[in-house]
Amino acid sequence: MKVNDASALFNELKDAYELKLDELKQDGEISTKKYQEDVQRFCEMREQEYDGLEYFLAESTQLLKSEAASVWVEAVLQGRFDKYLYISLCYYHLAFLVSGRERISDGCKYIQDAMYFYGKWQGSRENKEWAKDKEEKEEERRENIKESMDDKYMPIKIEIIRILHKKAPLKKWTSIPKAIAGIQRELELFLENEPKDRGSNLDSSNLERTIKGWLKKDRYLGFAFSEAVLKK
Repeated sequence: MKVNDASALFNELKDAYELKLDELKQDGEISTKKYQEDVQRFCEMREQEYDGLEYFLAESTQLLKSEAASVWVEAVLQGRFDKYLYISLCYYHLAFLVSGRERISDGCKYIQDAMYFYGKWQGSRENKEWAKDKEEKEEERRENIKESMDDKYMPIKIEIIRILHKKAPLKKWTSIPKAIAGIQRELELFLENEPKDRGSNLDSSNLERTIKGWLKKDRYLGFAFSEAVLKK
């Protein structure tokens, strides 16, 4: 590749990458300032530690490859992927370092690596947001179903409370099963006469288990039974 062609490619890649950083800055949700400070320290420490540019570049890129492997594990297992952005900015810094020494082809390679890891970071972030949104929608769907079912059975629960007050013996029932048995026939008649288009389709042969299940969650039913059944 000719020098002019390499320079044009480097500038094009650099502009594209910096546009992404500008978008992050404008978005305000993610700040790259801390990452850039960490990158600066990373490079300064290794420039002092490794003698000569070639050795510095080789050791730095090898370290970044090792970092990338560990980040992949953290991203998959723990949902932590912010280090992809840090690695991306490291390559971005290396690209400027070598391009400033007239090594434009190497600069293009590093800026492409920077773009690649930025894409990994952005993709992981979007996937996490998608998964969170999906989970929230599923939870909302379950809540809507629950509310719909609560509305569906509300007339029956109200009827149970009414019958309990009406049928409760003076000295109360001695147990919840006996209380349910005491109201069962009248409740079955209520279910048989439900409007066909708005019926609950509740299985009347399984009323005791159904009512016991409701008692665990419905405080109004719980209170009604506590008023009609002797406390142990």
